[in-house]
Amino acid sequence: MLRIVHLSDIHVWRYAYHPARLANKRFLGMLELIKGRARRFRLERLDGVVEHALTLNPDHVLISGDLTTTALTSEFVEARRALAPLLAVPERATVIPGNHDRYTSGSVRSRKFEAYFGAFASAPAYPWLRSIGEETAILGLDPTRPHLSARGYLPPEQLARARDLVANLGERPGRLIVACHYPLAAPPVYVRQLAPKRLKNAPEVRDWVAGIGPHLFCCGHVHAAWAFTPPGLPNQLCLNAGAPLLRDPTGFHMPGFLQIDLDGDGVTVTHHAWTGDDWMAVPMLENPTFFATARPATD
Repeated sequence: MLRIVHLSDIHVWRYAYHPARLANKRFLGMLELIKGRARRFRLERLDGVVEHALTLNPDHVLISGDLTTTALTSEFVEARRALAPLLAVPERATVIPGNHDRYTSGSVRSRKFEAYFGAFASAPAYPWLRSIGEETAILGLDPTRPHLSARGYLPPEQLARARDLVANLGERPGRLIVACHYPLAAPPVYVRQLAPKRLKNAPEVRDWVAGIGPHLFCCGHVHAAWAFTPPGLPNQLCLNAGAPLLRDPTGFHMPGFLQIDLDGDGVTVTHHAWTGDDWMAVPMLENPTFFATARPATD
């Protein structure tokens, strides 16, 4: 069995006061923090999240973006410090960027995300395919961009290379995980939240993944945990880890992260939700034969 802890949308935040740091989109980010975002992401709980994740003895840790809020150096430093126990062995951890980690053009030009978390990818440029065991591999995608909108875009050349990486289904791993910050779809209750910040070329990406066989699509972006099969993508299990530090009194965005257990062809997904007082393990999905059709037929 392979156990994966899947986190996303940690959103470490820091205030920026220097005028030079606010002469771009980051000014809007600071306004959002002042108006209440800072109160919604409880940074004092981050060490506890890491401690609980470690008790699950994961074989691999996957973080699907938005470790920071406005891509400040101080945010990256704190995220790297707090997550260090989960990232102690780079071969057992994968980290991809979210749109907040590419918040400004300057942070992209300086490759700030790569400076702090590049060791947890298999190549400096996306896409890449990374083996995390004899039967399992992660395909890393990066549709993020420094834009006033939160909408992403997977460049055509990146999509073409991704097609090539998984084109030969006979040689692909038995269990494929696509790691992408942006979901291609959301459960009905969250569709309106995804709509204004969706992937711009989601239809093209959907057309591609519809033909790659059974796969997990590990994402974030919408701050809600889910495990479902999107309409029109019967071979996909879309897994959103939610936001572990979120304070949400509505109950529609329980903070936490996912535990993904892969056993042969089977997939079991558990949401570890923070209730405000303690952790609660909530079963989300169990499919004992999900990856069966990914394996070549035998005589």
